[in-house]
Amino acid sequence: MKLYPIIALCLILILSACQEDTADNDPIQNLSTEELTIDQQSFDQSWTQLQTDNPVSDPFDLNGLRNDSTMLIIDVAYGGGCEEHAFELIWPEVITMIYPPRYTVILNHDANDDACEAYLSTTLYFELGQYDLGLTPEIMEVIDLTIINGSNGEEMLKLNN
Repeated sequence: MKLYPIIALCLILILSACQEDTADNDPIQNLSTEELTIDQQSFDQSWTQLQTDNPVSDPFDLNGLRNDSTMLIIDVAYGGGCEEHAFELIWPEVITMIYPPRYTVILNHDANDDACEAYLSTTLYFELGQYDLGLTPEIMEVIDLTIINGSNGEEMLKLNN
């Protein structure tokens, strides 16, 4: 019977020692408004680095970028010639709501194990309406769009910048 008060006292001490004052230790609560603002350039660079650290893209070169209404037109060159090649735009999962809209997109290339050595040039056409981004012809005139080569994160082209 004499142990119950000692056990109760020990439990109270243990539980009170484990609780922290969350008001002073909450990193979100202690941030200023400036610290909560997302730096778009840092976000773009971080996202780009994350996406191109382990490239799933076969090598190619970005040669040109333009748009026609809501059609994105990209000129590329790559080695091959014996197999069908495919290109895919990878859009970020999070889009910041700013004006003019700013997008950083990665273009990946699948050479389908083409071992031929011809150097081919082609023009790719991407209808941006298929991505459900609300990109009207008016927005396409002012959009800040960066295309990054999925096989070489250092190579990029900018539209309207």
